[in-house]
Amino acid sequence: MAGYEFLTVDVFAERAFQGAPIAVFPDASAIAEELLPAIAGELNLSETLFLYPCTEPGRFGVRVFAPGGEVEPLGHPLLAAGRALLATGAVGPLGERPLPLALDHDGGSVEVNLGPLRGDSCFVQFSLSANPVLDRYTPAGAELAALLSLPEREIDTRSFGVRLASLGKPYLIVPVFSQGAVEEARFDFEAWGRSSAPALAAQEIFLFSARTHNRDADFHGRLLGPDIGPREDPPIGAVMPSFAGYLADHDGIREGTYTFAIDRGRVAGRRSLLHIELDKRRGRPVRVRVGGDTVLVTRGTLHIESRR
Repeated sequence: MAGYEFLTVDVFAERAFQGAPIAVFPDASAIAEELLPAIAGELNLSETLFLYPCTEPGRFGVRVFAPGGEVEPLGHPLLAAGRALLATGAVGPLGERPLPLALDHDGGSVEVNLGPLRGDSCFVQFSLSANPVLDRYTPAGAELAALLSLPEREIDTRSFGVRLASLGKPYLIVPVFSQGAVEEARFDFEAWGRSSAPALAAQEIFLFSARTHNRDADFHGRLLGPDIGPREDPPIGAVMPSFAGYLADHDGIREGTYTFAIDRGRVAGRRSLLHIELDKRRGRPVRVRVGGDTVLVTRGTLHIESRR
């Protein structure tokens, strides 16, 4: 019987049982390829991360599987990787400066920095260039309101516009009047089918508001879509590079460095708090840094009987 060490990490959370739980196998070198999707399905978390140590210190290969199959390593898994590697002693210890890592995947490499420690939590941040393809051809306000089950007056385009933003995966980004509207929105399948939205290829809508209930957050966000269940509140980390590029595209965002925080959910429902930095410079790609606290929750071994 083979045993494989794994950990679970709550990401974008200051304490356990908040944020998004991610499973991490810190050394998946001995796990057979065909077992990867099966393991992700067995653990049944939003994402399961498999790491592969490289010969260069501080560099690891990475693959990520959701229960439905392999996905691009972006957002929550990157933070979970750093926290798990620190917990197992594969990297570290932390000093006064952030500890740099490189996580390689088929699409390239992502820079990750670990630290500082904050009690039981550890701040982790990844950075990348984010120049999403942006399209202003989007459904009209009445269509958007119908597929979100909201009054049209809740679509708030005074400061931000509705855009289609894509960094490989397209998102329809929609600003609304308040956090209450974000929480009250319900995806309407019939309205979706009648609208022009399916033709945009975006299967997920990122709904956000700059009017929040919490002083530590500048925005409140949520994902909805035809493949998201009515009671699901998926993690939003993977959307942040596209969202940052979307913000930078607005005329009110001048050149410079901006920092903001965005939350998802509530404390009673695993609230996440994400810290974002974006650099907007003329003639250069937008540079985005996404960070948050991470907490180690479980550590164990997955036992798999050898096939005869």
